[in-house]
Amino acid sequence: MTIKLIALDIDGTVVDGENNISPANEENIKKAINHGIKIALVTGRHRKGVRKVTEVLNLGPETALILNNGALIYWQGQIVWKDFLTEDEADGVIKFSTKIPGVATTIFKQEDVELHCNLPLDREWILDKLGVFEITPKKIAEKPEELTRENVAKIMLVTESGDKALEIYKIWPQKLSHLKRSRSYPYLCEINSSTCDKGRGLKMLCEKLGIAPEEVLAVGDGETDIPMLNYAKNAVFVRHSDDLPKLPPHVKVTPKGYHDKGVAWAIENYLKL
Repeated sequence: MTIKLIALDIDGTVVDGENNISPANEENIKKAINHGIKIALVTGRHRKGVRKVTEVLNLGPETALILNNGALIYWQGQIVWKDFLTEDEADGVIKFSTKIPGVATTIFKQEDVELHCNLPLDREWILDKLGVFEITPKKIAEKPEELTRENVAKIMLVTESGDKALEIYKIWPQKLSHLKRSRSYPYLCEINSSTCDKGRGLKMLCEKLGIAPEEVLAVGDGETDIPMLNYAKNAVFVRHSDDLPKLPPHVKVTPKGYHDKGVAWAIENYLKL
């Protein structure tokens, strides 16, 4: 069956750790677009965080955006799907995370991001880290009470290490155990509603567009991408090391050395343009 849609994770997939797109990825994505194939950016980022990618790839406002791990879907510039945390859920996560030393709590709303940083974590270090993902907090809260609880798409906890992130999940409150918890990077804890993930977001988009899973090529590189790789019947996992997560059996893994051009490899192998 012909590929009609390419669903692309951004961080570690389309871009590298410095938010740059390799020439190979750029060339092949543009080639696919020129052949009439739709592109969907499926990311943990918020809307302002995809600007560089859309500009470099010449993606217009009609491009599908599945944001905050599937909590928000934009199609042709309009919101067509929301799956947010409830106010009580957001309040519970904030009250838990802001009591842990060395954790920065970031609140993702529809357009903006808010930040609360706990010592001994350095605020400037956190802001530099967030800047790589094109995140500039609109509000930096001195007190947890100042953080927004309404209309929260995602809460992301930033730590100084992967070990710290794992510790947080080990002490996670039972009353919040129904929420989706994942890590796009080892030092990040990403919290979404119980029904929200990239796979469901991609499914909702495809149903709206009338595109079957067999007509989708999905490319990702991390834990948060596995649901969308599972949904798409054509899927590629971009290898960054030999330590691979458990993947659905139909998912292909890029060869070693393709960490910055995995999208190009996927397009060349599945589309034969």
